[in-house]
Amino acid sequence: MRYLIVDDHPFIRKGLIHVLQNGMYDSELVIDEADSFDAAMEQIRAHEYEIVTVDISLSGKSGIHLLKQIKQEKPQLPVLIISTYGEDQYAIETLKLGAAGYMSKHTASEELMTAILQIRNSGKYISPKVALLLAEAITVHPSSPDAQHKPLSNRELEVARMLASGTQVKAIAFELGLSIKTVSTHRTRLLEKLGLNSNVALANYFSHDKLA
Repeated sequence: MRYLIVDDHPFIRKGLIHVLQNGMYDSELVIDEADSFDAAMEQIRAHEYEIVTVDISLSGKSGIHLLKQIKQEKPQLPVLIISTYGEDQYAIETLKLGAAGYMSKHTASEELMTAILQIRNSGKYISPKVALLLAEAITVHPSSPDAQHKPLSNRELEVARMLASGTQVKAIAFELGLSIKTVSTHRTRLLEKLGLNSNVALANYFSHDKLA
């Protein structure tokens, strides 16, 4: 039984390893570590894993990019996202991209074994928080979508598309040559203009081709 933990913080990796080792009671358990996109893909190409846990915030390419690459190369490999970002920010988007589950690092010590067992049994882990978000997303139907997004400037629309695809604010700032504060301001303004309140709602808005 082999697992891979991808996180750029050694302390977090060690904590997750401790939880797995205490919960598995398996003498043949092997847990590998990676701290970046490239290191993770090297391990994934070299070994067969039962489950990979991935943090969204990685040095270089983000965990979102890693999730997409894993699903492209090994679509059957379960990927559990464990992030400092709350479920309302990235859970639905990562599930749409093929993640097997999503949880906050703040509850990982209590949730991890439950998530692992559910993924092994059914292929998915949907926490109560994520289940509620999914239910809410189904009922989100903004009216007059064309009228709603016309006020967006070209820059705001560009930022909106990147946010909806799961790109982090820091990565957007780097790619567009802007400060993190400027990107955050664009995010606040575009959400207000669209009548939305989170990245999840924005991703759902895009999923219906309303800002394509």
